[in-house]
Amino acid sequence: MSHDGERGFTLVELLISVTLSFIVLGATLTTFNNLYRSAHDNDARLDSAAVARRALDVQARQLRNLAKRVSSPVIDTATSTDIIFQTAEPTRTWVRYCLDTTTAPASSERGRLWTAELSVPLAATPSPVAQSMRTGCPGTGWTTKRIVADDVTNLRAGLARPLFEYTCASGMECAPSAATYDQVVAITARTIVDTTPGVDPREMEVVSAVNLRNQNQAPVANFAASASSATRTVVLNAAGSSDAEGRTLSYFWFKGLMPLAAAVDCARSDATRVLAISTLWGSIGFIGEGITLSHQFGALEFGSRNIGLVVCDPGDRYDTAGMAPESAIPVQIPS
Repeated sequence: MSHDGERGFTLVELLISVTLSFIVLGATLTTFNNLYRSAHDNDARLDSAAVARRALDVQARQLRNLAKRVSSPVIDTATSTDIIFQTAEPTRTWVRYCLDTTTAPASSERGRLWTAELSVPLAATPSPVAQSMRTGCPGTGWTTKRIVADDVTNLRAGLARPLFEYTCASGMECAPSAATYDQVVAITARTIVDTTPGVDPREMEVVSAVNLRNQNQAPVANFAASASSATRTVVLNAAGSSDAEGRTLSYFWFKGLMPLAAAVDCARSDATRVLAISTLWGSIGFIGEGITLSHQFGALEFGSRNIGLVVCDPGDRYDTAGMAPESAIPVQIPS
């Protein structure tokens, strides 16, 4: 009986087989580890993007409820990485969103988006935002402040990609200043998120855009006057006035004595009568309202008389024509 078929593997063959098995197993484990790490990094990036998305959704809701401007601006700061504005709810809250890249552990590789809030109970109080609340990010003096997004790389590696971009009333992107904050009608927020800067997976953009439905520019007051010598009547026409938002305006006319600009309050524009004199905003010169007004001057009123106009929009903002500190607008009364 022959035993040639039962010879088995030689030691060399066995070592070669084991070596090849280790190589295949090592390659398999390396591939699995790379896939796991890639999936983990991608999940982390998606999680950071989801957090940033929630933060921008909240910001968009706040901007849609921008407070109605009455006496003071409702946007305090507007830069590419920092915005401070006032909301209408719940108690005219001042809100800040800013990007911190300097306070450890924040850096340009790991920017952190902060939000801070300060509640103001009075409806028309001047801005309580102090310089310390604007200095640094998030600043001091806020009622609450917290991080709402991490791993934001808008300013990474020398790149300055705006976190906030602004569209003005002209329809063009703009870099607003304090004098033109009222002209901002839309804001785009773009966070660039990357949990592994410089390596895959690549950074992800999270974008939100909102129109500021409560933003309101002051109207422009303008009028013309035409006189009739037969009846000593002057027709006052304010059709030359305009409103940036195209809304219906209210017109209040005065002669002689004019109200002080500081006394004008469009939210309280009812005229009251004291004996035979109508008063409005502390003035005794109120003569009527309407886009046109036909006013007959008395027998003792002749020569030149100053005429003034206050134009109010539905947001209670106003402009004047013929009132201090502007030059008076005289109307010649027919004799």
